[in-house]
Amino acid sequence: MQAGDGRWYALNTNLIYKAKVAASELYTAALEAGLAETFGIQFVERTTGRGKRPIREVDGIDPALNTRWSTRRRQIEHRRDELAATFLADHGRPPTEVEMIALAQRANLETRDAKPEPRSLAEQRATWRIQAEQVLGARGVDRMLAAAFGREPVHAQTPTIDWLIDTSARIIGVVEQDRSTWQGWHVRAEALRQARAAGVSTELLDRVVDTLVDLALETRSLRLTKDDPIEEPDALRRSDGQSVYTIPGMDWYTSSRILDAEDRIVAHAGRADGRVVAREVVDLAMLEALANGTQLTPGQRELVGSMARSGRRVQLAIAPAGTGKTTAMRTLGAAWTESGGTVIGLAPSAAAAKALADQLDVPCDTLAKLTWSLDHPDQPQPAWMAAIGADSLVVIDEAGMADTLSLDRAIEHIVGRGGSVRLIGDDRQLSAIGAGGVPADIEAAVGACRLVEVLRFDDPAEAEASLALREGRAEALGYYLDHDRIHVGDMATMAHAVLDAWTQDHANGLDAANARPDQGPRHRAEPARAAAPPRRPHHARSRHRVGRRLHRSRRRPGDHPRQRPPVAGRQP
Repeated sequence: MQAGDGRWYALNTNLIYKAKVAASELYTAALEAGLAETFGIQFVERTTGRGKRPIREVDGIDPALNTRWSTRRRQIEHRRDELAATFLADHGRPPTEVEMIALAQRANLETRDAKPEPRSLAEQRATWRIQAEQVLGARGVDRMLAAAFGREPVHAQTPTIDWLIDTSARIIGVVEQDRSTWQGWHVRAEALRQARAAGVSTELLDRVVDTLVDLALETRSLRLTKDDPIEEPDALRRSDGQSVYTIPGMDWYTSSRILDAEDRIVAHAGRADGRVVAREVVDLAMLEALANGTQLTPGQRELVGSMARSGRRVQLAIAPAGTGKTTAMRTLGAAWTESGGTVIGLAPSAAAAKALADQLDVPCDTLAKLTWSLDHPDQPQPAWMAAIGADSLVVIDEAGMADTLSLDRAIEHIVGRGGSVRLIGDDRQLSAIGAGGVPADIEAAVGACRLVEVLRFDDPAEAEASLALREGRAEALGYYLDHDRIHVGDMATMAHAVLDAWTQDHANGLDAANARPDQGPRHRAEPARAAAPPRRPHHARSRHRVGRRLHRSRRRPGDHPRQRPPVAGRQP
């Protein structure tokens, strides 16, 4: 990029990356506004999958046509996957990113049909018309076109001051549902969505969005980023007066609503006026577990005893994967039930709630179900929700993945009904976008129970390696490399390799699972899963116990490394 002084500078790609969603929303908003003003075309939202933001489509266009005219992409991807597999076999390594681009280009050429003879636009449109009629029929195409293009051009109205103020509040309301802290890019993307939905004209779009962003950040948000106390000389300032060390758009914000929610949760964690299970009942539950073949480790026994007898309204247990969290929670539930109480499980996702129900054998549901029911009091409540009372213990699994506002609503309701809450999670687990620092705040203020001895592995070295990997220590990779546990490849090659390994394990009577950050390509996996015969469940192998202990933090809030900074304009 060439500056005004004639000198060339490199673009800050970090900012480009952060702005990509807002840039995409700007393109979509400008395109929709232009089409609406010129042709009267309107757009509607179409859901593409659970948990994904809806996409915008032209209102009236049949989705079946998208499927009809999307065959080329599938052909190219299938051929590219074949070429990548051949490359791996020939070279003994997966193709690099540049090589994958070349393979994709080759796949594009190899799957392309021979170019037809030159044709006019009228001839091409006639071909498209024939293809559309094959899907919708002749009358169906006419009806579709009349629905999509039969409207008058839209004449946008100028937004009012009241609309700008109300919309800025709505923007922050949407953003804080998705995340506990945000930057200007997040607010700008949502402002563009709101402006698009309101039909703001192309002429006013930039001015309206800038105003919405300013209102949302200056009047509805609290800035977390501290100002630099050092004054730079003029030689170190840009033309706009900003320091050259200041990166635009990098300030972080939150809201008083988020901070108040965090304060309420920590305050509930400091209360010790809840239900207490008698010591002999806890001991009896542990003996019952032993009689059923489950011997609790000292760490598990201390965790169960603490969570059953502490009287805490809200208590936190930090337990990494494989440390026996499920066994401890099952025993805690047995002790609570034996004393005359009831146990309920909640989790951030439906999959986690189902897994929790299978593990604890108690009613389990999602946090979203609870908050939705609270927001819709006119709708029937779930039976488990209506039964929450002074004898109830609610176990919230994967608490670090829950968004702050939902967690606050749930705890407020449960404690308000006289119940007690136990938060279970892993402080090193990658949090969801909406998750805040509530677990760290609770641990800093009142302490937390910890399980750190791994029981999942037969090999003690592997158990230690898993803990080191969890802590982000690079040397932990040595164990996995030495034992051929790490395989490198592009997404397509790895997807095929994982499915082949899963199919082989399933055929050999072994349990196998695969995990990835998104759903990814499933066109090859689904037929294989459907064809696989069901197998009878079997018991897991015996496991070693490796180095776990229970630890309670007694640090003061000021000693905690994640203590949040003071916010301008807010009293501590």
